[in-house]
Amino acid sequence: MRHVFANSSVILSGTKWSRRIFIGILFAALCFFVACDSGSSSADPDPVAEISSSSGDDDNISSSSVSDKGKSSGGSSKSSSSVKSGDDSQKSSSSVSGKNSSSSVVKLSSSSVILFKQCEEGDTVITEAPAKRYYYRCSENGWVVDSVVDIIKPKFYPNMDSVFNPEVNYGSFTDPRDGQVYKTIQYYEVYKSGDETGVDSFTVMAQNLNYADVIIDSTTTEFDDAKVEKSCYLDDPWYCENYFGARYSWSEAMGLPKVCDSVGVADNPQCNIELSYNAKVKGVCPEGWHVMNETEWKHYVYSSGIDMSYSLLAHSVWPRKYGSNRYGLSILPYSDGYANSLAYFWIPSEYKDDFLVAHYALFSTYSSDCSFDIGKTFKHGFLPIRCVMDEGDTFIK
Repeated sequence: MRHVFANSSVILSGTKWSRRIFIGILFAALCFFVACDSGSSSADPDPVAEISSSSGDDDNISSSSVSDKGKSSGGSSKSSSSVKSGDDSQKSSSSVSGKNSSSSVVKLSSSSVILFKQCEEGDTVITEAPAKRYYYRCSENGWVVDSVVDIIKPKFYPNMDSVFNPEVNYGSFTDPRDGQVYKTIQYYEVYKSGDETGVDSFTVMAQNLNYADVIIDSTTTEFDDAKVEKSCYLDDPWYCENYFGARYSWSEAMGLPKVCDSVGVADNPQCNIELSYNAKVKGVCPEGWHVMNETEWKHYVYSSGIDMSYSLLAHSVWPRKYGSNRYGLSILPYSDGYANSLAYFWIPSEYKDDFLVAHYALFSTYSSDCSFDIGKTFKHGFLPIRCVMDEGDTFIK
């Protein structure tokens, strides 16, 4: 059996003259495919865009996407950047076969390769897209897809050495449920009202919560209301264990049964909690803490009327050095080194026109710019949360 690698050269059996003609035509077609495919996308889909960016327009709803399955949990730990290598030709379960249509056009990724019918039984061709390898065989004088193989790229992990600001005086809190220790930071702002001077203050975890009874894959469709269930970024437990923390569905984050991702809180007695821009919903937070709400996020971001969102991001976690973390909140965007990074957090608020949708606090970075917004997405998606201590909330009016 003759094997052909249709990436830089092609060899097919047959008469010498027809073989030369076919080689030239197929090589040109494949070159066209490579050029088109590289022009259409510089890389695989950005894993950051698990939930697409929202400008705050309530007509734009984002959705989630998922990746490899994670199977273990763990507490927070510090780790420097690392790269895991993988087998670049691991067989996928998406193998397909069948006779080509009369047009003899086989679609690959966003482009197509024309494989003419002039082939001999037993000939094979291999083509590559950015994340897939396609194996063809000649059957009844036409090319058919024999199998598809995932090209597994090495994993890249961010450098976590600069998650926290060494110049900030952090506190700490130990979650009695599992013993995990979280850094905390106190927000405070002195204000004047007439002749009186007051202080707005509260204590917030400087890390995403990472509590759960069990890790689930983000593609899971069966849930257990008797357990706290979390997923990890890219379904990789490394992210849960290294400060990115847990990702919950909205109902899980709010401490509600899973059914509350599908109905409004006022439409089912099991979901009956009070929601507002300044609601104190305990949710999955420890006793004496609540899910950080819209008012608390905005106090941090717009303190003294200044947008400090860039100053709240952890510094130099990803290769593009976003954020100064001046105020120590250590917000970790989701990124793989491309031009933008996004950080989302569930808040205790529903979208008024669709109770399948809830709101989040969003930090988005593009080049050196950073913005903050309140957006929305479907409740069944998975996002992290921050917890705020109940005591000391003096500013909510």
